Amino acid sequence: MKKLFYLMVVIAILGLIVSGCFIPLKSVVPTSEKGNPNPEFGTPEIEKITFIHYVKSSVRSKPVWDDTEDDYKLLFGGIKWLATMNYEVDPDGSELDPVIVISTLKVSLETWNYAISGTFKLFHDPIPLENGLLTPGNYDERNIVAWRDLGGSGIIAVNYLWFNPATKEIVESDVVFNTYYDWSVMGESDKMDLQNIATHEFGHNGLNDLRPPKDWALTMYGYSDFGDTDKRSLGTGDRLGIQKLYGSE
Repeated sequence: MKKLFYLMVVIAILGLIVSGCFIPLKSVVPTSEKGNPNPEFGTPEIEKITFIHYVKSSVRSKPVWDDTEDDYKLLFGGIKWLATMNYEVDPDGSELDPVIVISTLKVSLETWNYAISGTFKLFHDPIPLENGLLTPGNYDERNIVAWRDLGGSGIIAVNYLWFNPATKEIVESDVVFNTYYDWSVMGESDKMDLQNIATHEFGHNGLNDLRPPKDWALTMYGYSDFGDTDKRSLGTGDRLGIQKLYGSE
C-alpha cells in the first residue's frame, strides 16, 4: 500500500509539472548568499539577497480582493537602512527619455517616502549615474538602477540587496530592469510600466515579496504583467510594512 501511495504522489507531481501548474522553488523565495565581497578592503561580513520579479497573468479569480489587504512581510526580522539612501540611474537600454526615466523613478521613491512620518526619509531623489562602467549586481557601495539583458522573457526585474546581519543594516541595493521588454510610463497594455515595477522594487528596501493571490493589488505582490499599474500606489499592507520599519504617518 505504501508503494502504491508513493507512486500516486509522484504521478500527481509529474502531472502538475507537465500542466504548468507547478511553481519552481526559485520563484517563491529570494536567494541568499553570505560572504565578504571585498576582503582586501576590510569589508565586513555581509549577506546578499536576490529578488526576482516574474511575469504572471493579471487574471484574478476573486476580483473582490483589493489593496485594502493588510499583509506584509519584513526581511530577516527587520533589516533596513539606517540613513537616507540614493539611487544612481543609468537609463541606457530603457528606450525612454532619460529625463522622464529620472522623474518617474522619483515619483516611485516619493510614494514610499510619503508613507513615513517625521523628518526621516528613506530615499533622496535619484540622480544620473556618473560612472557608466559600474556593473549592477556587484557590491561596490553604490546603489544603481539600470537596464540589462536578463536572459529573455519571464523575468521583469531583479533587485540585488546587501545587508550586515550583525547590525541589520542594508548597505546597498541595485535594481535591474530587463531590456527584453518594452517599457512605458503611460500604462500601455503591451509594455511594462516603469512606475509600477520601480515602486515594487524600491519596496524591497525592507519588505519581502507577497505571494498569496489575495494580495495581487498590493505593491509588494511578487508578480506583474503587461500594462499593470496596480503597484504604482501603496495598499494597506504596503503602508503598514514600511511604517513598521521606518515610522508611521
